[in-house]
Amino acid sequence: MKTIKKHFISGIIFIVPVALSVWVIFKIFIFLENILGNFFKKFFPNIYIPGVGLISLIFLIFIIGFLANNFFGKKLLEFIEMFFENIPFLNKIFNFVKNLVKRITEKKTDVFKGVVKIKMPDDSYTIGFLTGEFEEGYFSVFIPTVPNITTGIVLMVPKNKIEKLNIPVEEAIKIVISMGLFTPSNASNKN
Repeated sequence: MKTIKKHFISGIIFIVPVALSVWVIFKIFIFLENILGNFFKKFFPNIYIPGVGLISLIFLIFIIGFLANNFFGKKLLEFIEMFFENIPFLNKIFNFVKNLVKRITEKKTDVFKGVVKIKMPDDSYTIGFLTGEFEEGYFSVFIPTVPNITTGIVLMVPKNKIEKLNIPVEEAIKIVISMGLFTPSNASNKN
């Protein structure tokens, strides 16, 4: 009986990450395919086959990238950006998304500047990610929710109330996502 249980658990440990990875890739493909795929389905049903939307989207991204890197294209894209920036309410969403994408894709700086330890009111500690200096004497620190680090809170913490940890951001992210199962000593161990 122990052998059957061991084999079953080993099977689950293998199949769950594989199945979830395939499912996530499939959902991303469907999302990207539908951005332009629905247009092709509606207006060009005779030439539509699955994948045309994704290929068209990749092609469109390259065309816009080409335009963004030449003089006339830059002027055209600046005009379109100015149009979005002058529409009330939409300009807030547009500028937020634009700044977020720009910040994430910047090569010069990382999104998180370091990993810090912050004392909680009950004398316990939490991991935070240093995002920048808020004002003189204060750091802005992102405290992620576990295990979904895309949500959390941002705290303005006095510099003397945080302790910088000597671990890479990638390891700290693994610690948070794993709900503390990984520690700095084994966070880089894939097994």
